[in-house]
Amino acid sequence: MGAGVSSTAKEYELVAPEGRHLIVPGDWERLRFGWVDAVISDASLGAQAQVVAHVLAMRYANRHTAQCDPGLAELERATGRSRSTLKRAISELIDAGWITRVVGRGRGNRSGYGFLTRARIVTLKGARSVPKKGDNPEPFSGSEKGSDQGCQEKQKGSNLNGKGVKSEPPYYIDKPCKNHGAAERPRNLSDNPMVIRDSQRAVERFRSGHADAFDGLQIWIIDHIIAANLLTPEERERAELG
Repeated sequence: MGAGVSSTAKEYELVAPEGRHLIVPGDWERLRFGWVDAVISDASLGAQAQVVAHVLAMRYANRHTAQCDPGLAELERATGRSRSTLKRAISELIDAGWITRVVGRGRGNRSGYGFLTRARIVTLKGARSVPKKGDNPEPFSGSEKGSDQGCQEKQKGSNLNGKGVKSEPPYYIDKPCKNHGAAERPRNLSDNPMVIRDSQRAVERFRSGHADAFDGLQIWIIDHIIAANLLTPEERERAELG
């Protein structure tokens, strides 16, 4: 039954369900962007679940340890969603096999979240973590339900409210193509002044010696940095930006 308890999550005793594997600290830093892309590409998930997955992975999960334990109040502030919407979205991600959770008991005890993949991640000694161009490792796989081919296009700025939810404010994310594993996901230049400003500030911080300058940035800011060639190839490799 399952893949057992991961050493990443001893504090929470996170357990992967049968057929899934918990992404551990040594793999999370290099796999987190791919995990987010895969979740957003899962056609069986509602928009609210995709938003919550993005926020958990990119805003709250520790880049090095994968520890992720935001309270519902924090998630409400971060997403603008109601508590009931967040609970439904989290349950949807759990049912689809994207995350696992240990519910905190008692006042002040937080829930802990772990990130799942269907494939077992094997790190080869001396191997580069970035796949060669043309390779298609496809380490991530979501729920089988609704995993039909093709791209489901969503323009940036579209209202991504979930099924039957009309009162929730939009949270803007890019929707990559379903076949993201076979080809590099397109990176989009932004004409949004705030995105351009934040991109430039992050690059300046990185060049001034802040190795964590890109931690927690929204995915469209990362996309703009890459599409605008704000970093040299050497800097991109050092920053581990695909």
